[in-house]
Parts: sequence; C-alpha cells; structure tokens
Amino acid sequence: AQPQFGASMARDFGCEVHAFDPSPVSTEWWSSKDAEPLRNLPNYHFHPYGSGGKDGDITLKEYNWGQVSILRYPTYTLNCTGKSANCEMKNHQSKSFTLPVKTLPTIRKELGHEDRTIDLLKIDVEGSEYAFMENMLDSSGGCPDFINQISLEWHHFPWDVRYGEGSSPFINTIATLLHTCGLKMIWRHSESGWPASEKIYHDLDMKDVRYNLATFYRDEPMTKVDDTGANLRAGGGDTLN
Repeated sequence: AQPQFGASMARDFGCEVHAFDPSPVSTEWWSSKDAEPLRNLPNYHFHPYGSGGKDGDITLKEYNWGQVSILRYPTYTLNCTGKSANCEMKNHQSKSFTLPVKTLPTIRKELGHEDRTIDLLKIDVEGSEYAFMENMLDSSGGCPDFINQISLEWHHFPWDVRYGEGSSPFINTIATLLHTCGLKMIWRHSESGWPASEKIYHDLDMKDVRYNLATFYRDEPMTKVDDTGANLRAGGGDTLN
C-alpha cells in the first residue's frame, strides 16, 4: 500500500479523503498495526473495492509489488534462440484474483455525494483508467462538471507512430474531451513517459507497456443554478484517491 498522497491531503490539508483499493496487499495492510495512524484520522476513509468501468466483480492479475492489474501476460510465447529447427513454446501463468469494483456514479450515490463537488480526483488504477474514464464521461453526459481537478497515471499505452512516443491515439482523445469540458492539462511527467523496465515484458514482446503522469485542472470551478437562477457552488468537496 502507498497511501502517502491521501494521508497528506487528509492530515496536512484537512480534506475529506476516500481511497479505493481491492488488492489483497492493501486490504491486509489496512487491517495491520502500520495503518493504525491512518485509521485514526476521522477524515480518511478506506474502501476495499476498486474503481472501474463497471459495477461488479472482475478478474485482475497479480502485478508489481503485490498489486493487481488488468494487464495479462500472453499465455504462450515462442523462444527461437536455440539451434533447433523449431521454436520452443513457453507457458506463462500469473495469479488471478476476482475482486469487486464500482463506477464513479455508483460510488458517489452510495456515499451520498451526488450533489457534492470533487475537488481532486486521483486515478491510479493500474490500467483500468481507460474504462473508468469512459464510464465517467458517458455517465456525466460527456462532461464531469462536478470535478475540479484530475490527476492520473496512464498505464500500458501505445505511442502514435505519426507523432512519436509522447503521443497516443486514445490518450489524445481523452485529453481532448477533458479540455472541451474545461479541464486543461497543466502538468505532465514528461513528453514521452517511460517504458516498463521489467525484463519479462520485453521477453513476452509486450511493446505497449509504458507509463506517464498528467494533471488536468479547471480554471473556473463549475457552478450550479438553483430554481431562482442563483449560482450555487456545490459544497463539501472530496478527494478520491
């Protein structure tokens, strides 16, 4: 578990923080003595399910440092480095977990936050960010006007051969949609991101295992209009980690 960001937002800035993580390593850590200081914070809330593009159970695979991900290794690969006329077929197995996930609309409804503004939505869901954001955009009519800032990590994206490794067709699409909604990209980790350094990805010929970080911010916070025509700022902002 790596709760430092959410812990700092709750402890140092007084934010109401809701964290979501279904991985066994995180749920076990939350019950341990090491997590006691965080459990004692009244404004930090841990939920043992993930945020995703559907409501229900999904199959996730074992990932780095005990986490889980949608990333699946190929079941079979070929090793053609030997002297034999035929390639050697290798079988690769990774541990599977059936774990619960929920969409952002369901999370907001269950928490009673449907009329509240999310001041910061942090998305680091090991490859599920595309399905999560697709559902978020579709369910909000194309624009999530209840979110003022999104910080996210992109995982496992291909680079666009037309524009180089810093560009990706579906990341470009999502970024364009967010910009249209008033959420402008104000920071990114690097122009190109970085490739995964684990040797297994290269052995398995998985060329699209890349990462990058970005933050989108709304210059003008969205307002709501009541029956009299008055502008109302939705109160009680949340940080979803």
